[in-house]
Amino acid sequence: MISTRFSLGGRAKVLPEDFVVDEIWGESVFTTDLPDLGSAGDVPSSNQPGAVGEYLHFTLVKKDWTTVKLLQIMSDRLHVSLTRFGFSGMKDKRALTAQRVSVWHVEADRLGRLRVKDAWVKDLGYSNERITLGQASGNRFTVTIRDISHDQAKTKEILEGFEQATREDRIPNFFGEQRLEGGNVEVGKAIVAGDLKQAVDTMLLKVQPYLGAGIDSIPDVFWTEKRVLQHLEAHPNDYAGALRRIPKKILRIFTHSVQSQRFNDALVEAIQKGEVPDKLEIQGFPVPRMPELSTIPIQRNSYLSITGFHILRIEGNVAQIRFCLGRGEYATTILSELGVETREKREQTD
Repeated sequence: MISTRFSLGGRAKVLPEDFVVDEIWGESVFTTDLPDLGSAGDVPSSNQPGAVGEYLHFTLVKKDWTTVKLLQIMSDRLHVSLTRFGFSGMKDKRALTAQRVSVWHVEADRLGRLRVKDAWVKDLGYSNERITLGQASGNRFTVTIRDISHDQAKTKEILEGFEQATREDRIPNFFGEQRLEGGNVEVGKAIVAGDLKQAVDTMLLKVQPYLGAGIDSIPDVFWTEKRVLQHLEAHPNDYAGALRRIPKKILRIFTHSVQSQRFNDALVEAIQKGEVPDKLEIQGFPVPRMPELSTIPIQRNSYLSITGFHILRIEGNVAQIRFCLGRGEYATTILSELGVETREKREQTD
């Protein structure tokens, strides 16, 4: 999956600010730019007289949060269900990101007063439509790459060569590492096979070092694992119930990661055969033990729709690039082509 044509090297996502994601809706780009980086409560309400609509739309800017975890906290503080929120797609955690979000029957003034660390809201307005998965056109990425071993001239040569390749060549549209990271595929396979105990055991491997001191000792970053453990403490051997303590939007990632891995494998095989169609279709599959996690067939472009690649700056051993990708396409695929080590890849090898 990693190209040998470009060997830039270096590291991405060293800091959340190194990976900036702006969401694209048609001709509009919703950015991470804010007048004052304070908190969600510092953003004034746009609840103007005469505004109507069941849904409040807003741009959610977040740093070092997963989308669902942040929305879970916001829903708790607003005393509403997480299911009231809608969004077009999840955004990276180790990043500074912007995305459009809708929430049903919540007033703009109330949302504007909400304070969450490293999260901000802006561009508030009402609508009669819920935001749903896949509505956004794509994303614009601004990526800072650090610790490049080449001198500035060589770095510039490599990146200019890659820029030319984005215009003339076709770059495979693999699912990115963040979809497949952290044992997601292994957990998903166990769920599909009906071995829910194995799925839970695999999921909990990353928190094993903390278990001797009790559930409360586990860092909050492992909040889904803590939910699973809390359920099992009260209901031993109820593995289906434990998994269902995880919000469905996250739980579905596990079985979708299995389908994503099948797509990547099929794309590798097609490339090796030299017979790559414009789109590949991967069949869905049932999940008998947890039917709500069954998947449907997916059809996905075989090549990225990368546009607007350009070099923003090269200073010493640091380079910054920007590019746009279509919906469901991964910036980590671009970084893999450049031989850049991402945080996801580092965590897999730690």
